[in-house]
Amino acid sequence: MSDTDVADTDTAEEQADTEQANTAPADTEQTNAAPDDRTPADTESPHGATESDEKVAEADQPPGRRASLTARLRSRSFVVSMIVAVILALAVATGVFGWQAHQRGDELDALRAQSADEAHARQLASDYAVAAARIDYRNFDPWFAALRSHVNQPLAQQFQTSEPALRDLLGQLQWVSTGTLVGSDIATHNDGTYHVQVFLDVTTSNVQSPDGVKTTALYPITVDGKNWQITDISGGISPLPGK
Repeated sequence: MSDTDVADTDTAEEQADTEQANTAPADTEQTNAAPDDRTPADTESPHGATESDEKVAEADQPPGRRASLTARLRSRSFVVSMIVAVILALAVATGVFGWQAHQRGDELDALRAQSADEAHARQLASDYAVAAARIDYRNFDPWFAALRSHVNQPLAQQFQTSEPALRDLLGQLQWVSTGTLVGSDIATHNDGTYHVQVFLDVTTSNVQSPDGVKTTALYPITVDGKNWQITDISGGISPLPGK
């Protein structure tokens, strides 16, 4: 080989080395830039796989697996719907029950009020009948006071008008009587007016029966429930017609 050929060979090798040195930084920059050029889809998941890998893995699921997942989701949706329906049904039932309980409570209160009024009417009539049956010809004042108690003005006026005649009649008979309550009952009730039947065991002595006679007497008494006054009486305590 001649000296000229050797020189040419060395020159070619030097040019090749120079080109390799010039291209090396570019390759280094390309290598360093590669990690920064990854797209967000290529980021790794917490388990070491990228999101794109997970999507590919999900897409690669067998049809049977995807059908099972779909059925499971539908089952959960059905359960949630059933729970909501049950809650709504319970809310409606609770509202209906509350309304019925309120209505029944009002009805119960009305029945209690009516029962209390009837008891009051019976008690008023019974006390009046017992007091009116207690007569002693030696002192009529307590009896007439009892007759005028808890009665309306027209009835009180009737007793005041008939008082002289009653004093004269019962005084001549030497009338003495007492009454013991047997029982009372509401015969009728109309628009706050109570017709009460009071039963008394009455022991009476007079000039015709000095040893005394015991009888059971019925005293019908009408009570006005609006002002709780006695408006009418009959039986052994009714006033005599005025003269």
